[in-house]
Order: sequence, then structure tokens, then C-alpha cells
Amino acid sequence: MFNFKRMLALGFTSLSLVVVGGLKNGCLASDEGILAKVGNYTLSASDVRVVMETDPQIKELIKQKPELKGQIERLVVDRWLNITLLYLYAKEKGLDKDPLIQKKLSEMEKYLLAEEVLQKELSTLKSTEEELKKFYEKNKELYTEPEGLKLKHILIYVPEKADKQTREKALAKAKKIREELRKGAKFEELAKKYSDDTASREKGGDIGVLRKGMTVPEFEKKVFSLKEGSISEPIESPYGYHIVKVEKRVPPKVKSFEEVKDQVQNDYIKEKEREIISKLIEELRNKYKPQVFLEGGRSAESK
Repeated sequence: MFNFKRMLALGFTSLSLVVVGGLKNGCLASDEGILAKVGNYTLSASDVRVVMETDPQIKELIKQKPELKGQIERLVVDRWLNITLLYLYAKEKGLDKDPLIQKKLSEMEKYLLAEEVLQKELSTLKSTEEELKKFYEKNKELYTEPEGLKLKHILIYVPEKADKQTREKALAKAKKIREELRKGAKFEELAKKYSDDTASREKGGDIGVLRKGMTVPEFEKKVFSLKEGSISEPIESPYGYHIVKVEKRVPPKVKSFEEVKDQVQNDYIKEKEREIISKLIEELRNKYKPQVFLEGGRSAESK
């Protein structure tokens, strides 16, 4: 369920600030002008707009509940007021002169500038259709669905914290069902009668295609060892005991370029970003000759 208060708590109290007071109701009157002032510090409508358009949590919240935009704008202003007031109070107490605080501020500046310069270096990165298709052809294994099995199953559910007696009772029931199948009972009819999987029960236990990597390794190993057309003995999983029928084996499938175009673009951009960053860092290492001091002060050039 959507929880507005919780989202606001996540978005606006990351600095342990409690929103107090507030502005009058209604959205911001314009995109220009000063919205708030504390001493020599001011907050403009454009400043608020930048926050509204770049903060991921705020963007998602407005997407879900656009009618809350005005309230969120007011909270952004209130947050700025609270931070500015506490900032002035900290300076009044002389915390900005504290060597430890100065060191932290220096580190924050370093991280901020490093992040900004990386964003600028990567901002012009684009991709063409031809580049994406070449990347796709070169990395088809990334866009291949692994081997699968078309399955039906009967699940005898066992609660996660069930005691030994409960587990033994469930296993005994599964073995009894398996015996009925051995005597010629139809799998689909027993699935409808006994299975605790409500999603597949009315479909005769049909769970569609299970591909490698979709389930826990122990269960996967046993299921994929079955022959096409066979019915398993009871197989334990975190959900209980399964009797599995392998309808057919499904070979790996390479998805078409059009199916995975968005994913290809994301993967391509990420790879290019890594290449750009790696090259930039190497150039900077050569330029600034960093050193790392380890093991009792021994100096070695940073690799």
C-alpha cells in the first residue's frame, strides 16, 4: 500500500531533520523569484525546481501521486530552511573551525567534485543503432534464455518452520500420491485434487517453462536430471515436496535484438562508461603520480 508519510520520511529526514512549520497551501507561484531567505542565504524557485526534477524519490512520488506536488514543494523549502538554520547555528558555535569538521568538509568537497567531473565526462556518451547491433552480436550470450523444462507439478506445502512430524506427514502424503500415479492415475486430476499450489492447481499443475537459474540450485539439479516425459519421486524445496512431470525440454533461446534493445543500450552505455573512466583514471595516475604507503611506511607507486 502506498504510504505518503513513509516516503516523506525516507526522502526528507536523511539528515535527521524534522520538518517544522510550513508555507501556505498551493503550488509555487512562479519559476522565478525568491521563495525563502535566512540571513544572507536565499532559495529561489529555480533551486526548488532543480530538486524536484533531479531527486529520484521525489520524481517517483510525484509520478505516483501528482496531486501531492504542491505539498512536496513546500517540504523541499522547509527542508532548506531547517538545514540553513542549523548551518548558521553550527557556525555560531564555531564548528566550522573544528579541524575534524574541516577535514570532513574537505573530503565532501572532493567527493562532490569527483562526481560532477565524472558526470560531465560521461554526459556526451551516446549510441547509434549500428553500435548497439554490433554489441548485441558480440554479446549474444547476455541475451540468451538458458535451457528450460515445461513442467507440471503437485505441491504438498510444508511451512518454513514446520517440525519433524509435520514434514514426515507431508512426505508420506507426497509418496502416496506418487504411488497413485504409478498405478495409472492421471497427473492433472491428482494435481487438481491434492496440490497446494493454488496458481497451477486448476491448470492440472501446469507451471509453464522453468529455465535454469530460476529456482534454488538443489531443486534445479534434481529437476533437470529428469528425462522428458518422466515423473519424479517427491523432491524437497523450501516450499515443501513436489512431484514433477517433465512435459518437454526447451532449448536455449536467443532473444531478438528488438526484444532486448533497451537492455542492450543500457549494457552498451555501462561498458563505455567503464572504458572512459578506466582510461581517465590511467591518464590521471600518469599525470599526478600517486603513491600508496603500506607496511611500515614503505612507499610504492599506486597501480
